[in-house]
Amino acid sequence: MKSILDPTFKYTPSVQTDVRKTFARIRRELRAQEGRMGTEAEIRANVVSLARRQALPAGAR
Repeated sequence: MKSILDPTFKYTPSVQTDVRKTFARIRRELRAQEGRMGTEAEIRANVVSLARRQALPAGAR
């Protein structure tokens, strides 16, 4: 985030902003960032399923 003291900072009055567009832009940026980090399929490929064991019947011990 830019500081007010940064010479490239440009003040935009609140009247000239569109909150919907701002949030849409941020969502797009977050999606793009997540895409670069790795897809969910790649993440799931690292997970191993464990075999489910069944309990013995009550009188089997």
